[in-house]
Amino acid sequence: MENNNRLIIIGRILGVHGIKGELKVLPLTDDPGRFYDLDSITLIHDKAETDYKITNCRLHKSNVLLFLEGITNRNDAETLTGREVGIPKELAVSLAEDEFFIEDLLGLPVYNDGQLLGKITDVMQAGGVDVYTITTGKKIYCVPARKLYFTEINVKAGRIDASIPQEILDL
Repeated sequence: MENNNRLIIIGRILGVHGIKGELKVLPLTDDPGRFYDLDSITLIHDKAETDYKITNCRLHKSNVLLFLEGITNRNDAETLTGREVGIPKELAVSLAEDEFFIEDLLGLPVYNDGQLLGKITDVMQAGGVDVYTITTGKKIYCVPARKLYFTEINVKAGRIDASIPQEILDL
């Protein structure tokens, strides 16, 4: 999910829907309905970014279905499978206190009781509570993203302070 920090990732193209070029998108946002407010998106593949105008949008089950300008058939749409869907960061929704964009957390060092534990390498969204993956060398820790364990997350300072009990780290 890393990009040049100009964009925020709000979805990933899972595949196609039908034969007319409609794309099935997994929303990576708390509000899939926000796609209705967008005029365009940026598709990201490796380091390449391509802008597309949205011509139609609808929700289908837990996914978003999109028609993009210039994508008119199934073959064209299939070439876009796997790409991430980004929007300019200034179009991102406002966050409440103690809410963060995943992109802003990735790579931040985690200090457990003052000692460097590792860096955030992934955020798993597992329903009610996110789980932070912290990697240090060959060791990987998965810790529920609770205020109890992560006492201060300071994105601007580039640091996360934590107090994670050894019992959690040993799991």
